[in-house]
Amino acid sequence: MERSLLNWRSRALLGLVATSLLTACTENKGTAGAGAVTDVKASAVALVNDAVGPAAPVAGAKPGGTITLLMVADFEHLDPAQNYVNTQQIVSELFSRTLTVFRDHPDGTFDLVGDLATNTGVTTDGGLTWTFTLRDGLKYEDGSPITSQDVAYGIARSFSPDLPFGAHYIQQWLADDLDYNKVYQGPYNGGAPVPPGVETPDDKTIVFHFKRPRPDLPFAASLAMTAPVPKAKDTRGEYDNRPFASGPYKVATYQRGQRLVLVKNDQWDPATDPMRHQYPDTIQFGFGASNIQINERIIASEGADAATLTWMIVPPEVLPKVLGDSAVLGRVVTGFTQYTRYIAINTQRVPDLAVRQALNYAIDRANFIKVYSPVAADPATTILSPTTLGYQKYNAYDAGPNGNPEKAKELLGGKTVPLLFAYVNTPRYQKVAVFVQENLKKAGFDVTIQPVDPDLYYSNVGRKDNPFDIYLWGWGFDWPSGVTIIPPTFDGRTIQPSGNQNSSFLDAPDVNAHIDSISVMTDLAAAGTRWAALDRYIMETHAPIVPITYEKSFSLVGTRVGGAFLSSSFGVTAMNDLFVK
Repeated sequence: MERSLLNWRSRALLGLVATSLLTACTENKGTAGAGAVTDVKASAVALVNDAVGPAAPVAGAKPGGTITLLMVADFEHLDPAQNYVNTQQIVSELFSRTLTVFRDHPDGTFDLVGDLATNTGVTTDGGLTWTFTLRDGLKYEDGSPITSQDVAYGIARSFSPDLPFGAHYIQQWLADDLDYNKVYQGPYNGGAPVPPGVETPDDKTIVFHFKRPRPDLPFAASLAMTAPVPKAKDTRGEYDNRPFASGPYKVATYQRGQRLVLVKNDQWDPATDPMRHQYPDTIQFGFGASNIQINERIIASEGADAATLTWMIVPPEVLPKVLGDSAVLGRVVTGFTQYTRYIAINTQRVPDLAVRQALNYAIDRANFIKVYSPVAADPATTILSPTTLGYQKYNAYDAGPNGNPEKAKELLGGKTVPLLFAYVNTPRYQKVAVFVQENLKKAGFDVTIQPVDPDLYYSNVGRKDNPFDIYLWGWGFDWPSGVTIIPPTFDGRTIQPSGNQNSSFLDAPDVNAHIDSISVMTDLAAAGTRWAALDRYIMETHAPIVPITYEKSFSLVGTRVGGAFLSSSFGVTAMNDLFVK
């Protein structure tokens, strides 16, 4: 989903501990009536330190039944050490709890609350030291108590080079080094079960010690790597298939590529949880159908499909059935998300700036959106989405809505440039790939398209030695700041052999220096302006990506799905309030 690394500035963020902290620009429209998304509006994110369970009941909700969510492809990772894609993260909240958690509300706002912890953390020294106290009554699915040592062990696992695909905030901060494995490589092969800088003075207390202030730790603590993992249950690489539950649901069965079935965890105590519910008896995920098939089934809502939903965007092929039927349109969950979709340019393989600039001039955004999704995307020209603090609109390569192939050819100097374009091997992205191939051909590029298994796309593209020149990538904030967007995706010092979030593999000393400069700012508004300026500088000076769309949600739920609304923190339909009508 969104990944990040550098810290927020001490005094400003510390002041947020008691009050609202960040302003984003988004309006969550929930379930669509007219099917249109209005202008982006400001919303506040607050730290709430008195949140207790049980969560407020959902109006009209009742227990029982089965909710089914259909997807084209399976999840790559459910292991909390490897879980860093929005759909994977929101699913993991059903069976894993973290130190803190973002609590979404149907009106589009969201706040940060203590989850396993009683609050969002306590610091008395400006963010050098953070203490979290676990709630009473926390249990795993087998009834054993959740301890602070289990949380520390879960974080320790996230350091392992064998588990590289998760977020890297806390590891880098504890090591005080972007290459955190120089300091510690996790608990395997003789490593300590607690990472350096972490202590657990008793079963309910975990303390973080940093060499520099890390005032945004409450936010990083909401990410999956702070989920508790008992050492005795750690199956290493196999943990993806059977995470040990601390949330309201647990894994009953998981057939990779086919079905994941979650059932109620009878050891979860709602009195300990300020945001989750446990309404359906079963929540299951089905994989393998096409996007068209999935949406056709939910449009019809016959039998079990009436209690089915998807996060897949309504495809153009069935869109007339949605837009032409007010009853179906009323079952669309829509709204702006925090994501920008772009073509990442592998700068290792495409080192010529003129070629990268030519790609930016060549892209026909208007027709791309018609193929990609005419209802779930707006044309993008920036790295930051409009929902990000400090966002500034600009277009470094203004070629009009349909691109400027002649300008691109001019930059290429009459050469035909061969490129290998990787795409997710689904019917939707097959069409997108063919469009990109034909679009770029008009500008002087000879594009070969290469399908990649959907289950392995991020893993393959995230390899430093991947063989591709260009590929689709997307990014959004972990919270509404450029600090969670630009550093993870453009700081060259983070590049590793695999698991990279810097998908363009840009390693530019000038960009790295700007990141370091902004990272010490204490004024959040001023920092937001600087991140936006760096956004423009990166595009004008290095052109490592081609921004294409600002993403929206436009996905369906069945007629018997209750409690559905857009999660502003994850950008897809929220899961915690769902029930069967």
